[in-house]
Amino acid sequence: LKVDLSSKRIDTLSTSDYADRFLGGRGIATRLYWDHVPPKAQALAPENALVLATGPLAGVPVIGGSRLFVCGKSPATTPEHFTYCNMGGDWAVRLKSAGYDLVFVQGKADKPVYLLIHDGKAELRDASTLWGKGAIHAREMLTAELGSEVSVVAIGPAGENQATMACLMASDDAAGGAGMGAVMGSKNLKAIVVKGTGPAPDVANQKAVDAIVAKL
Repeated sequence: LKVDLSSKRIDTLSTSDYADRFLGGRGIATRLYWDHVPPKAQALAPENALVLATGPLAGVPVIGGSRLFVCGKSPATTPEHFTYCNMGGDWAVRLKSAGYDLVFVQGKADKPVYLLIHDGKAELRDASTLWGKGAIHAREMLTAELGSEVSVVAIGPAGENQATMACLMASDDAAGGAGMGAVMGSKNLKAIVVKGTGPAPDVANQKAVDAIVAKL
């Protein structure tokens, strides 16, 4: 899912264009960043991208099968450069069941918004009532409004005010990405909410997966 907050344009890109050369969320997300972000883009500029990606095991019932990879240029480094982190929780599995392997966000919204992803569809919604709230409070508000089956990645006031070390916080209290909260705040993006009811990914050799899991 590719989102331009400045133009409010939402498109899709084919993962298969990258999957034969780059394994997993980290590889594909890094290549997408390389392809779409100018080399001299500053961390808090609209041109910088925030990328949240799943790996090939997302949705497969194995240990570590719901990891979320987050990357972008961070203001927490000197000089600013491309960074990445890995988070837990159920956000990655829900994104996969909603039909997407990753979310690529660029631009800057003209007012606070959140991104809602639901089974192959995505829309930007007003987040003015969420702005100024802590990440956990915002997550609770969104869950109360949209239902307990959603998963949320959000920022708090630190991210909104582009504090250098601001992180992202996801459902299940997963947190990570020093500086990436500031990037999200610089885009006026309060949260990304995912609701997915699609099937789990097909596994080519389920017996082999079961054998590996049994040994862990």
